[in-house]
Amino acid sequence: MGMQDSRPTLCIINFNGKNVLPDALAAAALLQHRFGEVLVVDNGSSDGSIEQAESAYPFIRAVRLPENLGAGGARNVGLRQAKSNQILFIDNDVSLTEVCIDRLLQSMVDHPAAALAAASVVYAHQRDTIQYDGAECHYLGLQTLLDENVPVAQVKPAVRKVGSIVTCCFLADRDRLPRDEKFDEIFFYIFEDHDFGVRVRAQGREILSVPDAFCYHGKGTEGLSIRQLGEYSKKRVYYIIRNRTLLLLKNYSLRTLIVLSPMLLFYDLAQFLTAVRKGWFKEWWSAQWWLVTHLGAILRERRRIQSTRRIPDRQIIIGGPIPFRAELTTGALERFARRVLEAVSQGYWKLAAPLI
Repeated sequence: MGMQDSRPTLCIINFNGKNVLPDALAAAALLQHRFGEVLVVDNGSSDGSIEQAESAYPFIRAVRLPENLGAGGARNVGLRQAKSNQILFIDNDVSLTEVCIDRLLQSMVDHPAAALAAASVVYAHQRDTIQYDGAECHYLGLQTLLDENVPVAQVKPAVRKVGSIVTCCFLADRDRLPRDEKFDEIFFYIFEDHDFGVRVRAQGREILSVPDAFCYHGKGTEGLSIRQLGEYSKKRVYYIIRNRTLLLLKNYSLRTLIVLSPMLLFYDLAQFLTAVRKGWFKEWWSAQWWLVTHLGAILRERRRIQSTRRIPDRQIIIGGPIPFRAELTTGALERFARRVLEAVSQGYWKLAAPLI
């Protein structure tokens, strides 16, 4: 019997990536020798991108899903089907570098309690600027991106332990992940990585941010990326509103929810007013209705998560600025309201943090 290949699996998640997947595979082809296999999980694409990829790069192993399961669902397939226990996941618009592979693998060697390690994601069109290089969990349930839009030259290379994960480019060790934990496919789009990271961290596994593990990020998801559209799509609005509350209900302890409830309600009111002002009331209402009609299933999942957690919320959640996108507050009134909300949020955290 031959020796098992010790090299990691590269797993690329693809959905209708005809315009971006070729660049990702071209970069992967140059680094093919670093991997035991290159796995492409295709999320029911209809644009011919997976057929084009198989024809141009016969070394890939394609797994074709009959429908779009969302990014989390596709990653679950990758976690199950990868031949290696170490899996480097990238989106279909990410170009890898050798230093990214080296630094992510070394970070896991240096931190044996770590199950996940996130790369430093640099803009492909602006290679002197980091888009983000890891994430924390803001106490309002949002995902705080680290070193967002900071020049590469200003970022310290030291590996950090963090409370969440961004899955544009990350390394997972299947042996170190909590047993039976996987991406929650209900999230479908937005915060599915954030939710997974918070659950992994709550079970005592470490998550790393590796600022000098550089990769290059392209255009983003067709029809959904703010970088492409220049504004929030209605689909994005719906999933942000729904999934933030879903994450809170599943993952925060009862004590934390009680302590934070006044600020959470204040934030929800601000979110509602923003939705009305911007013409997103239908999306807001649809999100609330979904949460109400699925409350039983949410509470069952909550009981499971809370029964297995090992780390309290105070070691996972943080305060700091609310992670807004600039595209959300475009007018003078909106910017003023944002400053008020920010001041209230940071003041409340000072009072609440010692009680969590």
